[in-house]
Amino acid sequence: MSMWKKIKQLFIPQSDDSEQEDSELEYVTFQTKVPIDVLFTKNFVAGGGLFFYCENEQETLENLKEIIINEQVVEAICFDDSLKSLLNRLNIKNTEEVSPTADFAFIECEYLVALDGSIMLSSHQTKGVKQMDLPNNIIIFANPSQLVTNLNEAMQRLNSKKAGNIPSQITSIRGRNPHIIEGNNSSKNLYLLLVEQF
Repeated sequence: MSMWKKIKQLFIPQSDDSEQEDSELEYVTFQTKVPIDVLFTKNFVAGGGLFFYCENEQETLENLKEIIINEQVVEAICFDDSLKSLLNRLNIKNTEEVSPTADFAFIECEYLVALDGSIMLSSHQTKGVKQMDLPNNIIIFANPSQLVTNLNEAMQRLNSKKAGNIPSQITSIRGRNPHIIEGNNSSKNLYLLLVEQF
């Protein structure tokens, strides 16, 4: 019997039923910890994001092509040269300028936050373009090393990783959940390509 139960028995007499309830409560309280990747995926999808796990470059191209075909992407905003090369291989027009004809943004991120399923972005990925100026449809390119438990951990890692070059704009975005009232500026149609090896 746990010490808490012994103390509790001193003050309140317990029946066998309440002791059974306590042991059930103990079981629920001390269940195993959910892995960070599972927690992020669950919260990201629950928040309205679409998740694509990619084991390698070939799967990345296949999933990116599927998104582009299904969403009828004509032009994408893209700031990263390696991501531009993926778009070029799929013959998708891309630009670094915010354009009314660009229906998607294809960008990297700082971190994937497991606690709430959000994605941390900074001016290093967006080249200073504000989140509200990005298209409502965003494809994020990330890898498992970018998974963090919460925003505090993300900020600590960002500060240590980029100590001499802290980005000026840091924000987090979430998927557009149909069950949440609109009005959240960080709400976008999010597609995440989580790439194991590239």
